[in-house]
Amino acid sequence: MYYLRAIWEGFIKSIKEGTTVSKNLFPMIISIIVIVKILQELNIIQYVAMPLEPIMQTMGLPAEFGIVWACAMLVNIYSALALIPSMLLFVPSVSVEQMTILGLIILIAHSLILETKIAGRCGLSMSFQVILRLATAWICGVVVHIFCSNFGYWQEPAQILFKAGTAPDLMGWVLNELKNLVRIYIIICLVMMFNKIINALKISQFVGFILGPLLRILGISKEATNIVIVGLVLGILYGSGIIIQASTEGKISRTDAFTTMSLMSIAHALIEDTILLSLLGGSLWGLLGVRLVFAIGVGVIINLLYAKKHHQLELKKRIA
Repeated sequence: MYYLRAIWEGFIKSIKEGTTVSKNLFPMIISIIVIVKILQELNIIQYVAMPLEPIMQTMGLPAEFGIVWACAMLVNIYSALALIPSMLLFVPSVSVEQMTILGLIILIAHSLILETKIAGRCGLSMSFQVILRLATAWICGVVVHIFCSNFGYWQEPAQILFKAGTAPDLMGWVLNELKNLVRIYIIICLVMMFNKIINALKISQFVGFILGPLLRILGISKEATNIVIVGLVLGILYGSGIIIQASTEGKISRTDAFTTMSLMSIAHALIEDTILLSLLGGSLWGLLGVRLVFAIGVGVIINLLYAKKHHQLELKKRIA
């Protein structure tokens, strides 16, 4: 009886939290949907997307997907999900490869304004974090595209939850968009519930057990390793909060703060965000595995370069 009551209370709390989050998100999402609809009616979306075409082509993606990515970078992942139906009217046939790449670049580079401000509060360079995430996302997209094109992976048509559906009139369009907003609301509530399950099952401890030794090999201290695990599982907001506190108390060095924040900026909320982007029809394991591999690879490079630079500065100080 106790467990049933706890489950029910968790369910109700998730709906309340999901409703609160939706109230904050939906005004912004609706305004973006309306703007895109106006551009669509004026038949100028292709011209808006044109400047993004060269970059998107290098990753095997249509130019219109650049608008989706730009929206994710400036706003958040949910706004990108809301735009997909409108963009699919211009690119009705997409492969699993394309949706996996789109999902990866969104996962690596999204909410840049908010999340780089968080990095700034940790005492790190905001411009560096933006460049790091954009460059990593683009390189990741190019590499996956080349690999899939040469070896024939993920070439089957993508199964997308958010369908385009050509509306015969304005009322039909409104109804279609309302259905998609309801889907997004349900997803947000499920995400809230999923986070509670993660905490209850102590999944972060399990991930820490697996990744801990690898992170320490990268040169990240034991204290910083625990912070990275929190960021990887729960999100950059939780991880950065711990970094700020640990830095203030002197528990981690500036080197640890820099390397952990850089690693978390590329790979955070691995479970929650990966499931969200898999709704676009990409490969779930591709979104999770490729992102994690790239994050660790970038972490190795950053750690080596930063550690080398820090070591040289220390030598100069001693000589002086």
